Amino acid sequence: RPAPGHEAQPPDPSRRLALMLAGSVVLSTGGFGIGMMASPLLLLFLDPQSVVVMINTVALALTVLVLLQTRRSLPVREMTAVSVAGVAGVPLGVWVLSSANDSALRIGITGLIILMALSVGMGTHRKVALPRLLGPLLGLVVGMLVASLAIGGPLLVVFLLARDWTRHAVRASLSFYFLAIHLVSVVGYAVAGLFTTERIVVILVVAAPALLGFGLATFVVRRVSEQ
Repeated sequence: RPAPGHEAQPPDPSRRLALMLAGSVVLSTGGFGIGMMASPLLLLFLDPQSVVVMINTVALALTVLVLLQTRRSLPVREMTAVSVAGVAGVPLGVWVLSSANDSALRIGITGLIILMALSVGMGTHRKVALPRLLGPLLGLVVGMLVASLAIGGPLLVVFLLARDWTRHAVRASLSFYFLAIHLVSVVGYAVAGLFTTERIVVILVVAAPALLGFGLATFVVRRVSEQ
């Protein structure tokens, strides 16, 4: 709390812009990661609901652009079942986001970031057993996590990398999946009344650096090796 006689200063808006720029570069380059990149610092000066709603709404536009770039590499048949299962998990995620208190959401986001980072570090070289069964199951879980906490993509990333797909196929698959998840999530947020005037203004403000991040990622991804 501020000392007596001193008013609290509002957070510097440039921080939000910088974080969304960095997060959009990560998402546009790899097909995922905007939540893991931006959430921890955004939570220092925004409430968890605002962070999740803002990230998933901005990510919706970015996944459209990434999918347009990579659509020729998309394994449609394999990803359709995963995406449908993911959409089925979104309503529960929206309910969790609209019902849970701020403390629980903060703890959930922070803990999940740590677990997701460990999952990527430990699981990228393991082969996947029963991919047709595991894929939709992971899709369901990740759909719920992304809608509620804006994090969960690394679980799906480990699954796709373990199938030895090319980077273009992985980016296309992730953008296809997350486009469905973010679209249904945004509709759910609107129905749940999570789009306040303040949040809409913030989303519009950070949209510009997010699109700039996509442009930078287009330059970067051409120079990144398969490994």
